[in-house]
Amino acid sequence: MLALAWLAACSAPPAGLRVSPDEVTLEPGEELELVASGADPADLVWAAEHGTLVVDGDRALYRAPDYAVDDVVEVVRASDPRERVLVSVRVRGAGALTPRIRVISDLALVLTHAGEERELAVVVHDAAGHPDPDATVTFTSDAPDRVAVEALGPRRARVRALKDDVGSVRLRIRSGDAETYAWAVVARLQPQARRIEPDWILDARWEPDERAWRELVLLRSPETEALAEGQVVFSGDRAGVWGRVAALRKSAERIVLSLDPAELSDVFAELDYRASLPPYPAAFSGDAEGTIQLHGPGGSEQLLRSGACTGWKREGAASGSFAVEGELRLRIRAGALTRARWRAHLGGTLEYGPLSVESAEADPSCQLTRLQAELPPISWLLFQVALGVEMTSQADLAADAAPARVQLPGWRVRVGTDRLWEAGAGARAGAAETPVPETSTGPQLRFDEPGSLTVRRTGRLRLTGRVGGRGAPLAAGDLSRWGGELALSAALAGTTDPTAAEYQGPEWALSWQAEPPGATGASLAALLAEVAEVAPLPAALPQEGPRVLAAAPRVWGHLDTGGVRRLDLGSDASEPAARFNFEAEPELEGIAEVWLRGGACEDADACFSGPLRRVAAVSFPDGPLFWRPGKDDRGVYEVYLRYRIGPVGRELPYTARPPEPRLLVLAPDLQDLPLALELHGAPGGLAVGVLSVANPALQGVTPEGETVTLTSPLRLWAPGEGKLRTQPRRLQVEPGTAGHQRLLATCPPKATSFTTELTLYSNDPELPQVELPVSVICEGAPPPRLRLSATPEHGAAPLSVRFTLETAGAGAEHACVFDPGDGGPPFTWATGACPQRVQQVHVYERPGRYRAVLLVRDRFGLRDLAAADVNVD
Repeated sequence: MLALAWLAACSAPPAGLRVSPDEVTLEPGEELELVASGADPADLVWAAEHGTLVVDGDRALYRAPDYAVDDVVEVVRASDPRERVLVSVRVRGAGALTPRIRVISDLALVLTHAGEERELAVVVHDAAGHPDPDATVTFTSDAPDRVAVEALGPRRARVRALKDDVGSVRLRIRSGDAETYAWAVVARLQPQARRIEPDWILDARWEPDERAWRELVLLRSPETEALAEGQVVFSGDRAGVWGRVAALRKSAERIVLSLDPAELSDVFAELDYRASLPPYPAAFSGDAEGTIQLHGPGGSEQLLRSGACTGWKREGAASGSFAVEGELRLRIRAGALTRARWRAHLGGTLEYGPLSVESAEADPSCQLTRLQAELPPISWLLFQVALGVEMTSQADLAADAAPARVQLPGWRVRVGTDRLWEAGAGARAGAAETPVPETSTGPQLRFDEPGSLTVRRTGRLRLTGRVGGRGAPLAAGDLSRWGGELALSAALAGTTDPTAAEYQGPEWALSWQAEPPGATGASLAALLAEVAEVAPLPAALPQEGPRVLAAAPRVWGHLDTGGVRRLDLGSDASEPAARFNFEAEPELEGIAEVWLRGGACEDADACFSGPLRRVAAVSFPDGPLFWRPGKDDRGVYEVYLRYRIGPVGRELPYTARPPEPRLLVLAPDLQDLPLALELHGAPGGLAVGVLSVANPALQGVTPEGETVTLTSPLRLWAPGEGKLRTQPRRLQVEPGTAGHQRLLATCPPKATSFTTELTLYSNDPELPQVELPVSVICEGAPPPRLRLSATPEHGAAPLSVRFTLETAGAGAEHACVFDPGDGGPPFTWATGACPQRVQQVHVYERPGRYRAVLLVRDRFGLRDLAAADVNVD
């Protein structure tokens, strides 16, 4: 069958006939609609090996058989039989996984002397858990020289003691791949002990509060009539009835015994019993839809479908395995219990896929998985302890959760828990294992509104024990248990909008809390203590607190602009830039971003409100980020850092601010540059002209409302060679002032004119080099001779300076201007009114280096200048 399915998968046509679904798992008797496409429905032939089909055009209703089987549905195009599709159908039973072989007689057959015989009987189940009447069984003894086993039929055997030696022998029972154990126990009974056969028992009454049988009703027979007060009766482990006879009442057909509690040592005088569980590994695998297939030893299988929960979605499958080991030792010498020890080990691997929840619409609790497996029981001679494994997985959402979408990561954990029960003082328990799961990735999180939430996913694996007798429950509890909780706690304050300045980013932590090893259920613990004086030993390790597996990264960064939190685009750097360094712990991959708010504003409230603006981003953790603003970006900025790193940060970036989260962007602004220049002079002398430019001040405000200047000093310089010379060759123009350079060219002896160019360099980022056309006119009279001196030239602010201005040769066509150079209003003299000599006083209020200038103008424009430098401390 598997080969046929493999052949179908390999030979499936790439196009044409298709059937959906092409693979499915169903419970016995379940129905499913199959749909064909890519062919004429009238040209299709449908067939199934085991199930039934009701065909209607391009659809067929498939009904699974009432037994477990691997079925195949074949769909063939009648006009071209080479074109066919095979649908694989796995039919598996639902419910708890059960052993393939069950012992229906006593599990521990008590024999008291050589030659005594007891009967062993079993029933065999198929892979789906149904009795298999055709199954055959083999019985063998691990010590055939001490205990012989003889088959009486396909599922029954006679067990006979060959020696009187006290001890126990394992009896192996096999059917195909399935195996289980029974035990032949050769023991000496106490003189007052009497065995009663299960078919003698008509009724019995168990008293739960006293954990004892209080009444036993037997069929009246010569054997039961011989019973007397003070004797101890026991039925064997299957019927599970025992006690000391306190009184007898006889009627025509029955004998009623009033019973008092009894212990193992009341029944056995000599006993050496060793028993263990047969190997019972199991595995399960599921899909994202919640269908889980449970596989046990011997080919046993069961199917389980988990119910859907509103708002919860499995993003991956669950899988895992578990195995149980158990060992029991009971020893009695001379009627006294000298050893009683029971150890149970539960181990395995559990793996769960990611789980998503929409908190706004989700059920507060969702049971994701509940698997049950029954194990072979173990005999305590007076009764059997039926064993089982239960695996559960549940998700819970804390009340008042903020609307959000959360994905818990998948996780994998190796489980290993030991529990020990032992009689006697001085016994010690081994260390308890506290495994921590491995998560596949980090969580994912997206808040729709600010708030907080907690999502928990709990997993538990339990080895349970249950004692029954005569159909009545006597005791129950956990023998070994592992459990833990994966919890995601998250919060987002302020707003969900990363462009808002008040956005704070998410805080979250993914933690693991292991559950403490659970104590045995009170009724089971008490019963074991009553009959064998055993009690569970506690784990040696104390319960640990939650362990954080992952959390929101700690992010920080700083701004490095050469030691100050200001960036001058007119600096000497070839490419002035703000450098941002980003740090995160742990170092996750993603994108780091710089966001700003502000600019060149007059109103602080208007400038520093509203959304942020992203100006730069870089892959993280590749390196620092450089933002290279332009002159239009001059302003005062608040700096915000965003980290879109890790699964959560991609949706909700983490946020940080530099230690000094403010950046001032400055730039010089070269303005009033003429389109062309003229120099005038007399033949054989010097032609003179003036270049005047402005560096207007742009004002801004800080968030506190303090006014700042966003213009930096403008620097101009010209090469020293060529036909033109500049005085000074290098000129600095402060913000809000004008700058003037004297231009000189040598005139030839004869009147003439010529053109040349002035190459001018500046630190304006938009005008680093300018070529100005210059006309040199060597005609007419030379310009007036100008002189300017300052007294004093140096002093502390406020500094009053007296300037002496001389304009020798200024005539009726000349006008004069005196500019103190600090941005204040200039002094002017109209055309024809230039003073030959005058003194002017000016007060410099602020420290700085100032260049005062005396300019003369005629009909051709500015003709010449004289300058004086003043330094104010």
